[in-house]
Amino acid sequence: MTEAGRALVAISDRENRESLVQALAACGLEPVSCSTPAEAQGLLESEAPDVLFCDAAFAHGSFEDLPHARGSGKLRIPVIVCSPLYDPAIYLEVMNRGAFDFITFPYRTHEVKWILGTALRRCPEPTSKPQTNWGRATSPQPHSPKLTPPSNPI
Repeated sequence: MTEAGRALVAISDRENRESLVQALAACGLEPVSCSTPAEAQGLLESEAPDVLFCDAAFAHGSFEDLPHARGSGKLRIPVIVCSPLYDPAIYLEVMNRGAFDFITFPYRTHEVKWILGTALRRCPEPTSKPQTNWGRATSPQPHSPKLTPPSNPI
């Protein structure tokens, strides 16, 4: 794994997937992408990503069907659910089912960076691996319910 960290992108639509991969790379993460839950499962096992971005609904299943994203019945890594459209009902459903956050296409770098920063600060991985801050290794931060914006959100 690179010092910057790794993001798994499991989105079936090629245009949406490539857009998110570009935004993640601009944020300093190493994106690894795929288009099906089966591919995502294999990559969760082999790539050990720090965060998972995936479709709200695949043709066969959802993010909840990826057991290696889970540990002890809870999500092991932050899962950000992606959708081509904003739909409040889908947003509420995925959040109630354990997603960390929800983002819609088109993926803007500043929005992706905000979500990543929050996810990586608030959901530290339960291993001894150092936490990442977009390329700069940092020590784990205590949980804080207060959200702080990035220094330059635009």
